[in-house]
Amino acid sequence: METEQSHNDSPNHGSSKKPNYIFSNVNIEQNKSTKHMCKAIFLVSLGSIIYSFGVVWLLQLGGFFSGGVTGLSQLIVGIVEHFTGNTTIRGYIGLFVGLINIPLLLIGWRGVSKHFALLTVLSIALQTILMSIISNLTISPFALLLKDGEGVGKGIVELFDGSFNIAHNSANFMLETDFMQSMLPGTRLLLAIIGGLVTGYGAALCLMGGGSTGGMDIISNYLVMKKRISFTKYQFIVDFTIIGLSSLISVENVLFTVVRLIVYMKVLQAMYQTYQMTRIEIITDKEEELKKVLLEKFKHGMTIYDAIGGYTNRDKKVFEIYAINFEVPEYLALVHTVDPKAFIITTKVKMISGNYVQRSVV
Repeated sequence: METEQSHNDSPNHGSSKKPNYIFSNVNIEQNKSTKHMCKAIFLVSLGSIIYSFGVVWLLQLGGFFSGGVTGLSQLIVGIVEHFTGNTTIRGYIGLFVGLINIPLLLIGWRGVSKHFALLTVLSIALQTILMSIISNLTISPFALLLKDGEGVGKGIVELFDGSFNIAHNSANFMLETDFMQSMLPGTRLLLAIIGGLVTGYGAALCLMGGGSTGGMDIISNYLVMKKRISFTKYQFIVDFTIIGLSSLISVENVLFTVVRLIVYMKVLQAMYQTYQMTRIEIITDKEEELKKVLLEKFKHGMTIYDAIGGYTNRDKKVFEIYAINFEVPEYLALVHTVDPKAFIITTKVKMISGNYVQRSVV
């Protein structure tokens, strides 16, 4: 049994003519590409919006730190506020996020893909604008909705009585500050859990769209591509380091932030499986035709071996291919185009080692 790792040396069958079904699918592929880009922009935009609100309204209110560049920005803001008493610095968190991300984007552009870098720029731009607007124009509504140390927050019914106002004025700012200072441990724990869920969900949507929320997500994707290092493993190491540094401001918040980090990572790990590996088995009668098409379309090689149908006693070929998750739908669509009767099995793979060509989301 021979395993091919690249199709650069695949044989030329003496004809440059493409199969008719490839020509007939050109327009379909173009339409799919347009739809794919629209979907990617939508997911990255939605994820960035959710992530921004989660950071400002939940994580900042609880005094927690986010991960990566956002966490570093929060750390800068927190240290300045703690040692100078300058509370207006809170409104500049979005600006810090944008500035620190600039050099990291160059790594994403050169080391991952231009598609990834452009979508990440979109996410960072939205975060920079939204976090600045939310921080400067509103207070967190959860300062009114949740129970603090001196009373009980409002319920849903009370939202419509005219007293629910989250505009960023001096009175509301003092209300939010008092809430943060008198917050019960149970309330802070609730904010850690919900904040981890919301920011994790927003970050996962950006990654699923082919971009990221910037910062360490860029480095993590680069390491996944070049070194096959676990995405969440690297993220956890970086975030835990930032959490450790946040003890300069508050040791108590470190413990709550650990809860936030665990929830965030669990959500990210459950939703973002783009670069995980999948084993594809294809049982077909059309060996040569399918082999030619798959080698022309994808960078991965394959292993082909003989099989006999247990019911029909007919000779068949089994293709064994290892692909990245985001490639699997492309494989399935192309196989069904060549052989609609092909039998396909997909299995998740925990680890792969050897000469394996891995491409980025494009």
